Amino acid sequence: QFRSLITYLSNPDDVPLLRHYGTSNLKGTTVSLNIREKVKGSFGQHHVAVNGLEEGVIYAGRIYAENEVGVGPYTTASQTYGGGIYPMARSASSPPGPGSLALGIVTKSRAEVKFTKPSTNGSDIRSYKFEWTTSSTFGSLAQVNARVSCSDGSEILGFVRFIYGNENLSRTETSVPIDIRSKAVGISQALNTFELLNEIEVTTIINETSELEWAISFLFDVGPIGSLSLETENLRCQSEAPVVYSTITPTSVASIPEDYGSREIFTDNMLCGSVNLGEFSAVQYLTLVASSDAVTGGSYQLMLDGKSSECISVAASEPQMKEAIEGFEHVGEVDVTATAAPNGSHFPFQYTIMFKGTYAYGDWPALQVNPSHFGAGECDPFVGGVDHRAAILPIRDESLCLDGADNTVAIVADSLTSVGGTFEISYGYGFSVGVSLDTSASEMKEILAQLIGPNVQVTKHNHDDMGEGVAWAVTYPGSSNRNDQIRVVDTFATGRNAKVNAYPILAIETYSQENDSIGDFRIVIDGESTAPLSHRASQVKILQEMHLLNGVGKVNMLGPTDGDALSSIQLSALVDDSFTAQGLKAIAVVGDLTSTFSSGDQLMVGTCDLVIKSILHKDYDATQSAGYLYESLYSTSPETANAKTLGYSILQIKPSGATLHFLPGCSQEDGVNETIQVGSVLNTDNGVDHSMIIKSHTADLDDIEIIPERNWRGTAPRIFFKPPSGLAPHTFTMTGMDKEKKYMVRASAMNSHGHGPPSNALEISPDSTVPSAPTSVLLF
Repeated sequence: QFRSLITYLSNPDDVPLLRHYGTSNLKGTTVSLNIREKVKGSFGQHHVAVNGLEEGVIYAGRIYAENEVGVGPYTTASQTYGGGIYPMARSASSPPGPGSLALGIVTKSRAEVKFTKPSTNGSDIRSYKFEWTTSSTFGSLAQVNARVSCSDGSEILGFVRFIYGNENLSRTETSVPIDIRSKAVGISQALNTFELLNEIEVTTIINETSELEWAISFLFDVGPIGSLSLETENLRCQSEAPVVYSTITPTSVASIPEDYGSREIFTDNMLCGSVNLGEFSAVQYLTLVASSDAVTGGSYQLMLDGKSSECISVAASEPQMKEAIEGFEHVGEVDVTATAAPNGSHFPFQYTIMFKGTYAYGDWPALQVNPSHFGAGECDPFVGGVDHRAAILPIRDESLCLDGADNTVAIVADSLTSVGGTFEISYGYGFSVGVSLDTSASEMKEILAQLIGPNVQVTKHNHDDMGEGVAWAVTYPGSSNRNDQIRVVDTFATGRNAKVNAYPILAIETYSQENDSIGDFRIVIDGESTAPLSHRASQVKILQEMHLLNGVGKVNMLGPTDGDALSSIQLSALVDDSFTAQGLKAIAVVGDLTSTFSSGDQLMVGTCDLVIKSILHKDYDATQSAGYLYESLYSTSPETANAKTLGYSILQIKPSGATLHFLPGCSQEDGVNETIQVGSVLNTDNGVDHSMIIKSHTADLDDIEIIPERNWRGTAPRIFFKPPSGLAPHTFTMTGMDKEKKYMVRASAMNSHGHGPPSNALEISPDSTVPSAPTSVLLF
């Protein structure tokens, strides 16, 4: 008996069983030959699981082998000589996967788009970007060809890195080392780790011993791409000749499709629903300011990525400003809106600039004014005015939230006399009768929870629009069903001219972490804008500006809840019994208060409760008015020094019949730093609540913007706002659609590693649908 043991030393994994071709050549009695597998071959474990990785951190790996002789070299040891395995480098997370879209309610001018959450791929999703166009595609793709070669025809060895970005902006990314013989899929994986770019696809064009070329396509970036280069210091030719050629050649430039637009929805419920001044934003406001006289001539340059535009006239039209900005290298297309500059600017226009498409290096950076060519240098000098300056504010709009937005409604009871009785509330197809006008906030919440659901919040507020009244502020989840609205029937309410109605609430609140916001903002409703309003504007001032809008009728401030009170603003003023303005008693306060108070505001001087008749800001003039008092009586005071810089506001006091004397009538002595109390505001822990009840309107209240002015400052300052109509979770509403056009819309999610691939593209044709069924029928 003979037995042989065969071991395959150089064959990984299993091998086929050996076979024999008979035993005719063997001699012996009853000879037999059997072949059996004793140990099945196996690759073994060629992978290792690594636990405890930190999200977002890039990890590199290398491998060595060990036998009875000792430890061999790492896989990276011969990398510089063109051999070995290139180092692995992967992040513990990657951009999100694609989501999916579905169509909701569509009308002639708006459409609801529902979306599902995609795979996060190891990192929380920060936002979703929605893009739309009236073209059949989202524009042509950008493409470049990358080529390396040895000029003498010898083999290329080593590895290469790709670099994307702008060194001047310190916004660059470098790929992991890529073996020169890597397949296209490996190169794609390396390039797709770039956070500044969307998905990239690589195909091989040439794969020769001495020459390689790849086509690199940027699949989802809309607009011009940035600089892509090759780092080839670790490549060499086998012949040792130090001549390795490399080129990156653009073969296709990306285009921006027709009627392209985009909007983001944010996931952070603590911050979404607000606007703030960010370092980066696609929407930017350019304001030019001068002191003294109107500026009638001159020009200036803007800057982006360290490059300057052509000189722009101070009276540049929208097309002229658009042409200047689109002249920058990485700008594809912008929308520009020019509006008359506010009083005090002394320049003709201010501009809203909206960049379209994707910025080559992430988020759009702020434009800058070239200080060397601002009414000087290569540009024409300014004509008129002094102290010329410019402010460019990137406004980051984070008003849309992933979890949607709640509806906000005020149920208001008004009467000329004491209000009483009961009323009926309906919601959808349900209703509750016999609701008392003495109902508390908690009782109202219980009533509405039975009609709407558990996620209802109610606060109760005093309301004296007509004389007597009460208001319940109700917050409940948004819905796509337009029948899901609160309605009121007040047949059994009592009181003179008593009425109960449900009105929309427009919620606006300023915020900063240290409650140190300063500066102004504007409210824009359905395209109409208020004048600038101070972060602490009085309720009277807010109402005055709202009532000046053509699309807004009757407005009341929501005011404090039961048990709370409004606060007045404490200021230091110049008080002098001899000071009058246009024949009326007046006081002066350093700075411009015209955005903070208005006629009708309460004014407490000493013990006297007075009313402001008018307010006017003046530049410092030592020869007249309050300037004369500052200069002649308090020339060395800090208040006078500040007045010379900031000017002063003259608060003219409404006559009250008897002749007013601050002393002794108000127990108020003359002085330059006297304490006064002005107006009324609803303070919060971190700002001021400017929420209001809109009782009549023709404007679309859901079409609202809040625009911080150039003087907006504070510790992480934000302005939170919410239109009355809620929005269902995971829903994006497209507005202002043209019923004669078809739209394509897609969405992509973003985490700490950038945007993932887009969802399916929806085609939308704006159209009307049949109305919903009536919710109730009442007999009168």
